[in-house]
Amino acid sequence: MVHKITWLHWLFLAFSILFEVSGTSIMKISHSWNFQFASELGLIIMWSFLALSYFCLAKATTALPVGVAFALWDASGLVLIVAFSVTILGENLDFIKTIGLICVLTGGFLVHKGTDAH
Repeated sequence: MVHKITWLHWLFLAFSILFEVSGTSIMKISHSWNFQFASELGLIIMWSFLALSYFCLAKATTALPVGVAFALWDASGLVLIVAFSVTILGENLDFIKTIGLICVLTGGFLVHKGTDAH
């Protein structure tokens, strides 16, 4: 059964991306917390956010093509995590990484456009 794609499916995909980026970022940030059971709390938050991410991704793919949803989830998540690591964590963004991000985003866009053509 094919479902009609609505704004709600795109919203679930957006939340899925945000939960995945947040969970992955917490994984790194929690290593700098200085209280008892900080790393355990970080893991609990990370796994909770990743579970919410996959839940939202599953809801999004009830109508969105799986390839499109995953390509956009993966590409957008990667770009946002790199942006977070550069701006908040002070990691380096060089020319090669920038080209890689452009390629990932282009690939996600092309998968989406190629799917719409059929």
